[in-house]
Amino acid sequence: MDVSYPFTAVVDQAAMMRALLVNAINPDVSGVLIRGERGTGKSTAVRALTEVLPEQAVVSDCPYGCPPDDYERMCSECRERVDAGEKLPTETQRIRVVDLPLNASEDRVVGSIDLQTAVREGRPRFEPGILAEANRNILYVDEVNLLDDHIVDVLLDAAAMGENIVEREGVSVRHPAEFVLVGTMNPEEGGLRPQLLDRFDVVVDVTASDDVDERVEIAARRERFDADPEAFRADYREEQRALADRLRAARDRLGDVQIDEELLRDASYEALRQRAHGMRADIAVERVARSIAALEGASEATSAHVKEAQYFVFPHRVEGVAEMSFGEGVLSTGGDEEPEAGEEDDESDTEGDESLDTEAGGIPIAEGEDSYTVDRTAIEPTKDRTMRDALARRTPSRVDVRSGRYVRSRLQEDVDDVAIDATVRAAAPHQHRRTEGRRGGLVIEPRDLRQKIRERTARALVVFVVDASGSVMSGRQMMETKRGLLSLVEDAYRARDRVAVVVFRGEDAFTLVEPTRNHRMARDAVSRLTVGGNTPLAHGLVEAYRLVQRERRRDQDLYPLVVLLSDGQTNVEYREDGDAKEDAFRAAALFDEDDIPSVFVDTGYELDTTPDQIWTDRKAERMKRKRFERNLTFAETMGADYLPLVELPRDATLPTEVEEEEGQFA
Repeated sequence: MDVSYPFTAVVDQAAMMRALLVNAINPDVSGVLIRGERGTGKSTAVRALTEVLPEQAVVSDCPYGCPPDDYERMCSECRERVDAGEKLPTETQRIRVVDLPLNASEDRVVGSIDLQTAVREGRPRFEPGILAEANRNILYVDEVNLLDDHIVDVLLDAAAMGENIVEREGVSVRHPAEFVLVGTMNPEEGGLRPQLLDRFDVVVDVTASDDVDERVEIAARRERFDADPEAFRADYREEQRALADRLRAARDRLGDVQIDEELLRDASYEALRQRAHGMRADIAVERVARSIAALEGASEATSAHVKEAQYFVFPHRVEGVAEMSFGEGVLSTGGDEEPEAGEEDDESDTEGDESLDTEAGGIPIAEGEDSYTVDRTAIEPTKDRTMRDALARRTPSRVDVRSGRYVRSRLQEDVDDVAIDATVRAAAPHQHRRTEGRRGGLVIEPRDLRQKIRERTARALVVFVVDASGSVMSGRQMMETKRGLLSLVEDAYRARDRVAVVVFRGEDAFTLVEPTRNHRMARDAVSRLTVGGNTPLAHGLVEAYRLVQRERRRDQDLYPLVVLLSDGQTNVEYREDGDAKEDAFRAAALFDEDDIPSVFVDTGYELDTTPDQIWTDRKAERMKRKRFERNLTFAETMGADYLPLVELPRDATLPTEVEEEEGQFA
């Protein structure tokens, strides 16, 4: 029984519903991305869309749902049948929403070998995947920002070419994959890769209603639907039917809708003025404006349609967008101010960050630095060849899970992920003997089975432990420490890692930012951080250690990286009647003992010298040498890689590899 929530019963999300309808009208509009916090009806609206989508003719026995009257858009099999003079069987189907699960393997997405056919007939046969099912339909990805990178690459390729090309496991297949990509995401869970974000012509940001009456109505409707879905759906049957008819008429009208060239010139001028990236904004505005006009029954797009189209098309492509009003169809900006490096519109503003930094009396790090430019750096280790169950997005690893990219095969005792191509190749030389006296088929024995070796990169947690004492955060040293920290946060953003920030100063340490994928929160919190007081280094390390241990208990596959930014000095003991230096070394040893990957960024390293010049000043030679050697020893005790802060060059790397036993963390 179909119990989907009626699309017309959704309350207070006019922009989101409008965007979905625009995509349903015009297949050339390359997808819609809906960004918003939990509980804003994103998934409900997308799934409810199916009942009002128009119908289309398809070849009934084609796995790709080819159009029977469009030879150019047919798959190769349908073309061969038409060329042979065969009349293709047809039927009418409603445009469907096809789900792409986050845990879907690459085989499931692009297609794979039909195992039964390979074993029974001894030949490879392609089994279509999700992209085949999505052809001429809507491909829906909930939490699209959490997709594995290799799946994102597959989607990008298919979206760009309109077809899926599979060359693997002894098969070479091309089939049409023209789909409208609909994604939903919670910005607090991180952003999208720019390459994927740009593939969405339409982006809508949704929030929960702040109107009491609307909130009461939403809750009441949901209560009625849960109590009696069929009765509730019956109340909206006529509205649903009317909307479906309206969509069908709009699709029929779309080809005749005109748009004045002067409006297109104005739209392109606005895209230039807003510094929209690439040409997709210009193209998308024209397509979306015509679709809106068709939805409203107009034969020509007007300036109001173009402005509304810009509301949908510009947010993720222009710099400095401050405010856009959907109700009035007006796009306005806050000027041409450059955003902070790596900043994306999809990250929500942080509220209440003032309470994060509870220590008073310090000096704000960001004071007088409004125009400061962050120099991007990288934490890019070499490829890790260690086999593991636990994964880290920052380190591409061979893994014993079934969702990674198939890279090669191996012989093992218990095979649970069969590499068809390697298995067939292993069995082929023995077929003459095995099939003697039998009819056809491929005979495979247990010794022929080969296991797939997959590779993927999973998410990591980067914990920044920041020395905010008065001695470190003074003068140029403060500027360089801030630059280094923000650069590393930016790198974590590009790697889509979670980040946390631990700060120590005065007499204690505290977690300034709990683990989050909202990197803007980390940047904003750091910019408002106050500094001053003593240097409780041991407290900061213990706080970070406890945070990592807590997160490991929550997620056994967690791959942590601790980045300590400090000059290595300390003057606050951790234990009662203890020694500050000894306590700091004891705390550092915890990370080495528990194999927690770490990096010590020495913020006290001479900023104007190189390693060869560090002792050129004879008067300061002894002090510099002593401090330098102390910090090297401290890094060794921590099991950390030592990296001077000096300018953090672009090719600086912070290795995250850690010795592990086969299949698990040591």
